Order: sequence, then structure tokens, then C-alpha cells
Amino acid sequence: MRELKFRAWHKKGKMMFSAENMGQDQLTLSVDGRGFINVSGDSTELSEFITDMLPMQYTGLKDKNGKDIYEGDILKKENLKAKVFWDDTDLAFKAISNDGDKYGPYYMDLKSNSEHNKKEIKKIEIIGNIHENPELLK
Repeated sequence: MRELKFRAWHKKGKMMFSAENMGQDQLTLSVDGRGFINVSGDSTELSEFITDMLPMQYTGLKDKNGKDIYEGDILKKENLKAKVFWDDTDLAFKAISNDGDKYGPYYMDLKSNSEHNKKEIKKIEIIGNIHENPELLK
């Protein structure tokens, strides 16, 4: 069973909040996933619903340097760069590269537990994320 945790991009403040930051600030993901709730003290009446934070889920994987891979991360494997996203069709995390050839974009499989795939994931490095470093995908 993989660990479930989130980080969040604050749209207005243009900054990333780690799972640890959100825990310290008593932020929890809303049940419907639309935003975060700032739980204040013992009374839910004082709680604040925050919609300008974009939740990103941990994939359960680590890059070659041991860093957690989240949705929105930009990965590099050899000369290929790809962004991590959740695929609703396959119900799995994938990474898609704009560096595709005439057949279209290239996908990195992040869900397979095959020995080959485990070795390939160990070659991946996080080089940024789509919010703080969008220029890396150009």
C-alpha cells in the first residue's frame, strides 16, 4: 500500500506548500478535493475553505536522488523531459513529454511494477515542477 500525501501550489501567492508545511498550518484536503480547509482550533465554525491552492498527490515513487515524485513535477530521464499527471482513463500516474516524434508525445509509465520499469524509474530525476519552472518544458 502506498503512502498518501499531498502538496499544494498556492495560485495567488505563487508558492509551493509541502505536506509538512500544510500539517503545521493545519490544512487538510477537502473531501471533494476542490480545495483545502484550514481547521482552526476546536470549532469548525472558525474553519476557512481555501480554493486558491491546487492539490497535487504523491505518486508513491521516488526519483534517483530519493525525492518524492508528485503530480506536476517535471522529470528528466537522459535527454527526455516529462511532466507528471494523473490519467483518469488508466487510473494511474504517468509522465508525458512534449519531446515526441512524428508518432506523438512520449509517455513514461509510472505504474508498472515490472523489474524493467523499476530500473527505468531509478534513472529519473526531478528537475522542477510545472508551476515554478514551466520554462523547463519548452
